[in-house]
Amino acid sequence: MRQTLFYIPETLFGQPLAEWVLILLTVVLLLSHVYQYVIYRKISGIGSSLALLAIAALILVIVIPNIAEPGLGVAIRGYGACLVVAIFAAFALLHHLAKRQGIAAEKVYSLCFWTVIIGIIGARIFYVTEYWQDMLCFDDSGKLLFQESFFSIINFAEGGLTVFGSILGGIVAALVFMRLNKMPVLRTFDIMAPAAILGIAIGRIGCLLNGCCFGGMTDVSWAVTFPIGSPAHIHQIAHGDAFLYGLKFEEKTIGTQKVLAVADVLPNSDAESQGIKPNMILHSVYFEKDGEPLMGSPKTRQKAAELRGYLLRKMPEEKIRFEFFTDSPSETASYWLLPGETHVHSVHPTQIYSSFLALLLCGTLLVLGRLCFYQCRAGLLLATFMILYSVGRFMIEFVRTDEDSFFGTGLTVSQNVSILFCLTGVVLFVYLCRASAKEKN
Repeated sequence: MRQTLFYIPETLFGQPLAEWVLILLTVVLLLSHVYQYVIYRKISGIGSSLALLAIAALILVIVIPNIAEPGLGVAIRGYGACLVVAIFAAFALLHHLAKRQGIAAEKVYSLCFWTVIIGIIGARIFYVTEYWQDMLCFDDSGKLLFQESFFSIINFAEGGLTVFGSILGGIVAALVFMRLNKMPVLRTFDIMAPAAILGIAIGRIGCLLNGCCFGGMTDVSWAVTFPIGSPAHIHQIAHGDAFLYGLKFEEKTIGTQKVLAVADVLPNSDAESQGIKPNMILHSVYFEKDGEPLMGSPKTRQKAAELRGYLLRKMPEEKIRFEFFTDSPSETASYWLLPGETHVHSVHPTQIYSSFLALLLCGTLLVLGRLCFYQCRAGLLLATFMILYSVGRFMIEFVRTDEDSFFGTGLTVSQNVSILFCLTGVVLFVYLCRASAKEKN
């Protein structure tokens, strides 16, 4: 796990870095259009270039200053870096396959741009819809912080994109673009499928660096152990699989309020020696940040785990003040606790499983695409991609533990989407085969 690769300073040669990036991007786009005119004697895709400049300006001027870390600059995250590599790799493969199909290069450039942008938006919307409670930020009084929540929602560079959201968003964008530009829809989707799955394979490495999309606890020899405060560690704390500060919590409802009660106390821990016992109700947690006292009042195990994960990352050796209600509902007692020995359980590297599956599927699609059976039936490669990826993703979800059951189905959101995606692929596959048979008759 390596969430941050390095930092980029906010200024370069005394000027804001955003200005340099915009100038460089403008020059690159201008040179690309000049090259296009010299080679093809025409210029296209100007609208896409202007849209790219507008989006880049929005990110550089509004978003970047709000996510820059004081004194360090803009963090280049492992997840974001892999996402960029994935986009360029997918684009390169798509361009190569498009040339073999005789599809104009300039149309592929514009298609890639809109597919990537809308795909990322779709992936983020899908993720935020599923985890919207974790995206919102509140102050100590429970008031919603709109600006912080907004940047939490749009900050995808640190993780938080779903594959199915990107696929669905990309399909919609590509379909609209191809219709407007009179491109062969099914044939173009056939060359997009291997490119998309290659991007997924590289993107999953970003998930490994970010520590998200992890699997369940295991003792197999190839298991991975993420560091203290990682998403896997926080998940284990939230689900009662790991102690932190010698405590495990459970959620309870008293009247109309949700509270956290002590579920278990680690033997011989600092918490046990100070007299903390099961069923005590947590009031708040105090800690220091930049010299100012702050208070957290978590109401769920997930929020408590996130708070304690933060404490371990920022102050791994320091005592933290926990306040619990006493027998009187208006009085609290304070306990200063040491972190003690912290253990993170090893988990299945499902990111690597997913990446290997995607690479295998990419190679399979490239081989199938050369067969006469597939070449004679436009859209069949897309249908195959939908079926095989859905089946693989459905199986991997049984090993992953970062998603809960969806609406009591016993299956995760991704598994439910996999079923729909697979059925759609099967219907499309059967329809195309039957349509081809009727044409021959």
